[in-house]
Amino acid sequence: MDTSLATTEDRGSAVGVGIIGAGNVLWAYLQVLDRLVPRGLAWEGPIHAHRHDTWPDIMGRRPGLALVDDARQVLDSDVSVVVIITPPDTHASYARAALEAGKHVVCEKPVGMSRAEAEPVFELAASRGLHLLAAPFVQLSPTFRELWTRVRQGEIGPVHSARGLYGNPGSTWSAWFHDGGVGPLAEAGVYNLKSLTALLGPVTEVYAADGLAVPVREVGDRRIEHPDPDVSQVILRHTDGALSAVTSGQAVQRYRRPGLELYGTDGTANLLGDDWDPTGIEIWRNRDAAWTCIDPADATWLWADGLREAVVAIIEDREPLTNAEHDLHLLEVIDAARVSASEHRPVQVTSAFGPLDLGVELGGARHHLHDHTRPADEQ
Repeated sequence: MDTSLATTEDRGSAVGVGIIGAGNVLWAYLQVLDRLVPRGLAWEGPIHAHRHDTWPDIMGRRPGLALVDDARQVLDSDVSVVVIITPPDTHASYARAALEAGKHVVCEKPVGMSRAEAEPVFELAASRGLHLLAAPFVQLSPTFRELWTRVRQGEIGPVHSARGLYGNPGSTWSAWFHDGGVGPLAEAGVYNLKSLTALLGPVTEVYAADGLAVPVREVGDRRIEHPDPDVSQVILRHTDGALSAVTSGQAVQRYRRPGLELYGTDGTANLLGDDWDPTGIEIWRNRDAAWTCIDPADATWLWADGLREAVVAIIEDREPLTNAEHDLHLLEVIDAARVSASEHRPVQVTSAFGPLDLGVELGGARHHLHDHTRPADEQ
């Protein structure tokens, strides 16, 4: 049965999902739908793809999609959830329109180009009793939640320093990556920002610098002579005194290091892989004098999981595992980083967010690796 054409009776209690935007990330959200539809949890609604020249390729890869050329057709449909995956400078207006149409919203990063632009959208969602889930969704990852639990339980002692890195070579398909005013911190480093603030608490001070590694960009048939900065380095001071550093860039070709590194007074914890695609955890505890390697809690977890969380929260009539004040705080940190990079000075951050509860029951396969760089009598 083509679920996009199913009748209301056929759909039962399944949640309708429509999508505004049809860029590269569309396929990840369709993967999430592929896990929800067969279980009777969701049905596939219309997808807005404004460029007709992309339709043959999309339909060739995914026959049966209900493509539409007007976003209003998604908003006026009987779906309950609208996923927004358009260029960032359109997110706030589309999210507002979806909320005004009575839809729950799952929005790719960022909801707004600044905290000032995003905050009224979150306030509208709250006033309408609707869910607004903002990417990134790292806090939903079972592996990240296991790391969060272990750190919060004190396995490595108080954390004093942390490092995060995420980057890519940049885009050859969407110009907004390089001339849209977003920058590498908001486009890539925001994953690390969300993870580190979830682990270490709100940020009180930001010191940032940015640079330009690739002075000319070729995006499709466009030549961008003066692109936005594509390299970012940010140092963050957290409320409990911990310092963290985030490296992000759109000129990073490859890297081989943990996505997150946390240094405590009694040990070290690393999240392997990227925080949006974790491949496990490794923990050094002084008392063990060995690395404990922990397999990913769910190796099939997808970074577009905010859609699943929205659908399940609606069905279970509960609040989703998200925190609007946390998401707004991240935007304020990004705002502060832009000021800091421009004015070459540290910038204070005044907002905060309440305690997060991401705890999970600990488990998972593990094995020990001794550190052979230490003297034998210390192992």
